[in-house]
Amino acid sequence: ARAVRLPGAVGMLVRENTAASVRRTAAIAAPVLMTVALAGTVMGTTAIKTEAKAAEARGRTHAQLVVTGDDLKVPTRPVPGATLTPSASTGVFALEDGVALVKSEARAVPVGTFPGLDDRSIVVNEEWAQHTPGETVQVWLGDGRRASLRIVGVQPIGTGDNGAYVTPANAGSAPVDRIEVALRPGADRAVVTAALVAATGGEVRTADQWLAATHPRTNAQTRLGLWVVLGIALLYTAIGLAGTLVMAMSVRKEELRALGLVGATRSQVLRVVAGESLLAVGIGAALGAA
Repeated sequence: ARAVRLPGAVGMLVRENTAASVRRTAAIAAPVLMTVALAGTVMGTTAIKTEAKAAEARGRTHAQLVVTGDDLKVPTRPVPGATLTPSASTGVFALEDGVALVKSEARAVPVGTFPGLDDRSIVVNEEWAQHTPGETVQVWLGDGRRASLRIVGVQPIGTGDNGAYVTPANAGSAPVDRIEVALRPGADRAVVTAALVAATGGEVRTADQWLAATHPRTNAQTRLGLWVVLGIALLYTAIGLAGTLVMAMSVRKEELRALGLVGATRSQVLRVVAGESLLAVGIGAALGAA
């Protein structure tokens, strides 16, 4: 409070009263600090997590074009100027500690997409209980079959959206729902796009367009819930501030009357009281933001 320089006699009184009345200032600033800090932390953490998931999704996509659709047809003939990597959504279940059957989202990709990946192997992430390359893990595949697969790759934990990878032979009848397309040098994107639409019957988008449309976002229900929590916190903050100011005024009557006796007008007294409250709120908000 003493670091704040306010003009005039009213400003001087506001600064000195705020600095001298430590308990009153703290009683006003503390709930403001907590509310601002809570709001920034809750909303900021949600935004950071969402952006981290989006960045992770971009890092896993090295294609220039992405074909999606409910009834995708995988081309039986090569598409000129393009290398296609079809994949299907599936799941893999692993028994951890002998009691917990844990499901991991997985994608079925062609043999060789990852170094060493074949019909007898799997790529996992660090969240798995077994995640040492070369180990054999017992799993139940998406169609219920039990299999022993050798771990040939381990992905970092990331934001929890990077599951396992298997080959189509270990995905049962899971249909292809995505085809990632890498353009060869010199290929005409428009020509390749037209050929993909004709061959697959799906929607062709650039990787950036696909990521913008599908990367994780904070849904409306989550945002509404956060605003409700913050609204309740703000309401209790307002009630606490009102109670503190009412109690403070009840014991400051003589002090404020003394200001009138030395020549302060009613307007100046009100400005001093309001200024003290605003300064304390500002201190709390600044500390909360920090």
